[in-house]
Amino acid sequence: MNLDLPLPRIVERIGAAVADAGGRAFVVGGGVRDHLLGRAVKDWDVEVHGLSLDRLEDLLRGVGRVNAVGRSFGVFKVSTRGGREIDVSIPRRDSKVGPGHRGISVEGDPDMTPEESVRRRDLTINAMMVDVVDGGLLDPAGGLTDLRARQLRAVDDTTFLEDPLRALRVVQFAARFGFSVDPSLEALCAAASVDELPAERILGEWVKLALRGHAPAHGLDLARRTGLLARLFPERVDTPSLDAALDRLATGPGPTLSPEGRRLAAFLTTWLAHTPPADAEATLDRLGLFRWLGYPCRDRILAALPELTQATPTPAWLRHLSTRAEPELVLTVQHVLRPTDPAPTAALALAADLGVLHDKPDPLVQGRDLIALGVRPGPAMGEQLKSLYARQLDGELHNREEALTAARESLSG
Repeated sequence: MNLDLPLPRIVERIGAAVADAGGRAFVVGGGVRDHLLGRAVKDWDVEVHGLSLDRLEDLLRGVGRVNAVGRSFGVFKVSTRGGREIDVSIPRRDSKVGPGHRGISVEGDPDMTPEESVRRRDLTINAMMVDVVDGGLLDPAGGLTDLRARQLRAVDDTTFLEDPLRALRVVQFAARFGFSVDPSLEALCAAASVDELPAERILGEWVKLALRGHAPAHGLDLARRTGLLARLFPERVDTPSLDAALDRLATGPGPTLSPEGRRLAAFLTTWLAHTPPADAEATLDRLGLFRWLGYPCRDRILAALPELTQATPTPAWLRHLSTRAEPELVLTVQHVLRPTDPAPTAALALAADLGVLHDKPDPLVQGRDLIALGVRPGPAMGEQLKSLYARQLDGELHNREEALTAARESLSG
């Protein structure tokens, strides 16, 4: 079977150069899967057979800029002047030499057959290969059949658990694609030694579930059935009813959030909505989450959780809320938790009109203004500024002139 896979120019050039040198280049993994699913291919991974690592590196330097940071694992990153970057590797053998995700030894073997190299991959839908030159599909694991059946199945039951992170990959793939999970694969996930995994690896898969998942409930239900949720996040209060809210957050209709850090915070705030703040903090500790792409996820999540029960937001409440938490985050989560309640949606529009969607209002009066009125710096000034700001948030003071008038009146009184 040949695939009409639209290749980036750099991949075509690599394929031609490899063929001229006597090797074969294949597009592997998610690029093939996503093309067959009718999705845009974002990540291009090329595997080169029949060339030594040194020969491949020399060849790639004639195609683009080469980053050899992964050379010890048989992987190069090749980029063009336009900024496109792809991974190019030779076939590799994995062997378990210690516990956890890091306890895996990787050894390159350029003479490995495509059929052998496929055995190191996790799922059959990720194990298809397309010849860069002629477009021929190699599918020794039966990934195309599973893709058409919308099923997740392990390439090799005997090697799958060498990397326990694969159990979480199955969870996030189930959430992303909504595919069923082969019973033997589900049993493998239940047996995975996920307690060996470092926090950053768990976070990486949870972020993919949160940001790429179109059916989070499907993935989370798998994590629940296999015991992964309870083992990874014992402090979190697991309420299956929240799964539907996460599906609503993922698919809408409803508010759309940006940047990605805020979207991740909305997912985790919803996911932790029934968990007491102290236990929610412990759960975030297990993920090692503080910031994501510059967004202060941890602080915003912990600030939002106590605010989710407000039923009838008023302008004053929204202004005061903005000093404690981020209104857009709180109201978006309220929206998916209470989809039939129009109040959160209306409050989002109101918060935008008030200018407090993402941050609190600037004070109308500051310390230098009170000094100009004869007030000395100190605790009394602080209390006066606090009182004026509270009146501003309550909607009693609308502009700087009104606030200065109120300050003068308080001094004369």
